[in-house]
Amino acid sequence: MAFAIDYRRRWMLAGFASAFLIGDMFLAVIGASLSSMKFIYGVAGFSLAQIFWTVGQLKDVKPDMRVFLAAAIPLAAFVLARLKPPALPVSAEIAVFVYSMLTAVSFATAVSTRRVLYAAGIGLLLFSDLMIGGRILHASGCGQLIAPTYIAAELCLLASFFWKGEWRFRIESVNVWPFALVGGLLSFACFTVAATLYPGGGYNPFLKMLSALGRTEVRKVVYPACHFWFMAGMAFAAAAVSRVWVSLESRNVGWRRIAIGWGGALNVAGLLTIALVPENVFVDIHNLGCDIAVVGGAAVAAARFRKGADMAWVFWFVALVSFFMVCLGVKALPFSPWVTSTQKVLITSFAVWTGWLAWRERSI
Repeated sequence: MAFAIDYRRRWMLAGFASAFLIGDMFLAVIGASLSSMKFIYGVAGFSLAQIFWTVGQLKDVKPDMRVFLAAAIPLAAFVLARLKPPALPVSAEIAVFVYSMLTAVSFATAVSTRRVLYAAGIGLLLFSDLMIGGRILHASGCGQLIAPTYIAAELCLLASFFWKGEWRFRIESVNVWPFALVGGLLSFACFTVAATLYPGGGYNPFLKMLSALGRTEVRKVVYPACHFWFMAGMAFAAAAVSRVWVSLESRNVGWRRIAIGWGGALNVAGLLTIALVPENVFVDIHNLGCDIAVVGGAAVAAARFRKGADMAWVFWFVALVSFFMVCLGVKALPFSPWVTSTQKVLITSFAVWTGWLAWRERSI
């Protein structure tokens, strides 16, 4: 095993570790209250640690701005829509927002390196931060996940920092069909479990929108189990489609490559925004997430617009979305079951189309 011990990395590690210790001192050891300046000092320490870590990598790689977009939009939506007063004071919300954007930059840089432990470490750190947000919001079960994921993240990052021959992952031009299949099946399985756990008599997909499963309160049950299963389903869906979009992007050139890359990033950002901001918490931002996901998916579909089966798929999507919007806008037909049922047909069609693309363009 070869170790990377050049002076630049040593100084960055020293700054990273020192800043994280500052953050830990204020938030973990002292246990600063959310309304105190000590809480802001702790968040500032973690923010400085992210800066040290990311700057230490910039000599070798630059952040992937598409990954930044996919991460920054849902993180910003989560902080601005859910961690607002009275959950956090305004000053603390601003500090957490800045830290979240730095984490998005750090994650985008990690993905660009293709280093397994580095990307896993930042990803786990991001997940741990979301669990901290969940604990602030008194979401059940989040508190127990903070410490394990945080410790795992730190171990991954330290190993990555010193191991020069770290494993690299390849995400372009590979057979993504198995990943798309497994991710899609896991996503639908989570939605099915969420539907069975829907409080008060079950969930009828023809009479309710899918987002009803993600509400933080259903029939006077606060944070029902279906809420967490819905979020898991959205996470698996985002992981599956992101893998397919990256593979498709590598097979295209010109404007099609740009449309797939940035459209795919928007699609993922929208899906994660839907998961992190339920409709009963902030309906406008939730709906904005829906719009972003549709626009991103439409950009990918437009880039695939060619004669034959691709054209048939695009026409089918245009017809479905048009009917859906007419039902919403004109209101000539009752919301249930027309809008709710059309939504399920649209979601299922998009999932099948994504899997079909992964199968058709699979390669080794």
